[in-house]
Amino acid sequence: MARPQTMTSMLWRVVLVLVFQVGVLDFTVEAKGKYWELRRDDLDKRRPVINDGIVEIDMKSNTPAFPRYLNELGVKKIIIRFQEKEFETKKISFVWSGGSRGTDRFSVRSDGIKIGASQIAHSEQRPYAWYRDEFRVRLGVGQEHVLEIASLPDHASAIEFAGMRIADEKEGAYRPLCYESIGSLEKYEGQLGAKGVVMKSDSIWIFAPYETRQEAKLLSMFLQKAYREMKNIYGMDPLFTFSIELYPKGHKRGWGGISGMGTLGYTVESLDRFKLLGKRDVRGFAGFTEEISHGFKCYYKCDGTYEALGVAVQEDIIRRLVSPKIADKYWLPEHAQWKKTYLAYLAVDKKNPDPNTYPWNVLYTRILNHLFLTLQAEYGPNMWRDFFTVVKQMNFPLHGLISGIQVSSSIWFIKMLPFPILEQ
Repeated sequence: MARPQTMTSMLWRVVLVLVFQVGVLDFTVEAKGKYWELRRDDLDKRRPVINDGIVEIDMKSNTPAFPRYLNELGVKKIIIRFQEKEFETKKISFVWSGGSRGTDRFSVRSDGIKIGASQIAHSEQRPYAWYRDEFRVRLGVGQEHVLEIASLPDHASAIEFAGMRIADEKEGAYRPLCYESIGSLEKYEGQLGAKGVVMKSDSIWIFAPYETRQEAKLLSMFLQKAYREMKNIYGMDPLFTFSIELYPKGHKRGWGGISGMGTLGYTVESLDRFKLLGKRDVRGFAGFTEEISHGFKCYYKCDGTYEALGVAVQEDIIRRLVSPKIADKYWLPEHAQWKKTYLAYLAVDKKNPDPNTYPWNVLYTRILNHLFLTLQAEYGPNMWRDFFTVVKQMNFPLHGLISGIQVSSSIWFIKMLPFPILEQ
């Protein structure tokens, strides 16, 4: 069948759907093998000492406070003292965000020698986006070394760090654990009140009660497959490692969703359900895959789609993981429900037919999912993969919508884009 739309034209149709919706410093130190890491931890509320605009960290201390900010709170330079063999070649990595509306950049020196500057982040175009910068450096003489991170004269706006690491030069890309994670087995067991286990991979950590370790291992293997499929569709590898935490029913951290840049809080019952249903029924794992999909989605700043975009992509993922029969058993009733909601909305002149039956977030999510499904039926099965490819080629246009969006009669529109409001 001939494809009726180019991806660029389809992108603008999808963007229209996206924007014209119907209707402390905290941290963890980790030393592993041949590297050390400083990682932001939102459960740690300590602040580092600031002397004359300088924050100084000594890695000989087991628990220094994390240097989260530069050009904020009066911080102009961060100094980190550490020990390592002389003349070693290392890779220094930073995950950071520009916290302003200007251009953001910082310089890095090792043992007094400038080794480079970060990329320039245009925060006015992509506010609060996260970045990774890596530098290779040959350490100086002796075992005592100094790393300096400083602001630049032409880029003096605020910068926020989520993690810093020094590792062997051949080490893979740095992906710190999400800063809202429980962070360690010790802290998890403290919350759990019992023995726990952590199943670690490069992309996902799963914290679970020790007696469920076999189920947690199987879930980890399955979710890593789902993660690889999401990388293919979203066209990117998230900058943070996902943290999945499982707690008894009623625990405050088992909230049943995603927070930050990839912390999932669920009850142990969700793991029991996976054990019972496995891949035979999408209900056995859909909660996990949906929230991880939302975690990928957030890098494109599609928050205004409620749950819809993450759910739409999740369906593509699931259809790559299970048989058509199993997928259809779950998704076809969902499709029917989306269409029913959409028709009910049209029947009352594009208003909420019954707020008690359709809370506003549910109404919008279902209508958007119906529209996404209609677009995909027209474009073809690779719509979302092609869509995200073009979004990146266009330098993430959805990031800049915040200042241009106006809200009127529950319809979002943006003045800066030269096309009319979507009529559905």
